[in-house]
Amino acid sequence: MRYLIRIAPKEAYMPADQANLLARVRTVVQPHQSKAINLRVTPNAIEFDLFCAPGTDLPPILASLENLGKVMTCKQLGIPPGAVDAQRIISEARQLFNEHRFWEVHEVLEDLWKACEGQEKQLVQGLILCAAALVHAQKNETGVVWSLLTDALARLKDQPPSYYGWDIDKFRTHFNRVLAEQNLDFPTV
Repeated sequence: MRYLIRIAPKEAYMPADQANLLARVRTVVQPHQSKAINLRVTPNAIEFDLFCAPGTDLPPILASLENLGKVMTCKQLGIPPGAVDAQRIISEARQLFNEHRFWEVHEVLEDLWKACEGQEKQLVQGLILCAAALVHAQKNETGVVWSLLTDALARLKDQPPSYYGWDIDKFRTHFNRVLAEQNLDFPTV
């Protein structure tokens, strides 16, 4: 079983703390025969993927994580998607983006991307690649950020100015500036 775990940390962390935090989380979950991977540090949370055997009792694992902070999210992953509703998906993705939950943005948009064709598919993939770049920033893997943003911006070029309420022009302008200045910051969408 795979879960997304989000913890409100008791102290402030930066992406540079990612490796040490992942080691701490792994030490906590290993006695429960569970594994943590892909830890990300956001302004409000520490988030990671937790793998457990089917039937694993989650409450003891979640309780053992409380020494890092309050568990805010424990969401099972790998559940088949429902009907693809572009407006609903984009609305959810925008909310997640504004909460710096970029990994979830990527996951939510992937179902829409699979259902799209042509230019719309390129647009959604551009949004996914931006989210993926920001996930790498949260994991302190800055080397890949710039190439992902470059690819994303190529896919967002010549797209409509707006997509179900997502201001694509403003988004593209923001990341063109970020790329030109090599100074990463996160817009509100």
